[in-house]
Amino acid sequence: MDTENSPEPATRFITDDSGNVSSMRLMSLLALAVAAALAAVEVFGWGSGESKTELVLYFLVAAFAPKAIQKFAEKK
Repeated sequence: MDTENSPEPATRFITDDSGNVSSMRLMSLLALAVAAALAAVEVFGWGSGESKTELVLYFLVAAFAPKAIQKFAEKK
């Protein structure tokens, strides 16, 4: 099999640089979606009237911090 002429794997948002599915990226995407949904509930007043600002911030940190930490860990 000729590996030089074979096409590279398709890269998508939830795949890493080598084409493998990345659970970390999937978790980050889900946490970001939940943060956006909670922010929409708070902005439009669809909820019970309780402020969810702190919860939104927790999910935003959960969306971005683990991926940043993983990048630093992989460089070592």
